[in-house]
Amino acid sequence: MRAEEFSKNILGVDPQIRFAGIMEKSGHLYAGGMREGKEEYLRGRSPEISFAQTAYVVDLRKMFSSELGELKYVVYAHDKVKLFSIVVKDHILVFSAESTADIEDLTKKVLEYVESVKADLSLYPPANVVNNEKKEILRNLHESGMSEDIIAEQLDLDVNMVKMLIQQM
Repeated sequence: MRAEEFSKNILGVDPQIRFAGIMEKSGHLYAGGMREGKEEYLRGRSPEISFAQTAYVVDLRKMFSSELGELKYVVYAHDKVKLFSIVVKDHILVFSAESTADIEDLTKKVLEYVESVKADLSLYPPANVVNNEKKEILRNLHESGMSEDIIAEQLDLDVNMVKMLIQQM
């Protein structure tokens, strides 16, 4: 199952889910959308900033995994909406729900769904998400002997995306 289909299916898990999407750990959202008829609260650059913050917080929490165990999810409860982040493979599932949603019930439903389809998930974005100019830069950096980690950092891509693009070359 691809990321777009997975995101749509998350919307179907519970009617209180307003938005669902998949993003790279860099904070780049590449699949997802709002439930029809719902108002978007964040506009302009605000969604990008929110996704970048989410990626940073999820990554930062890894520091405590040895003491606290693996991170299950992060929830921000606002007056208008609840924002959820769940690590799925090498990506982050982000979704929002109505402010009245029960956090424990909703995360249980979503985690059960994720577990039921995890083996069939292919969450990497299609290669056409990366434009030709960036692909050419990636090719040049790879041919120069630069490591995949550094290429990913230089191009603001997930390292697994870099590996996938190199395989396609």
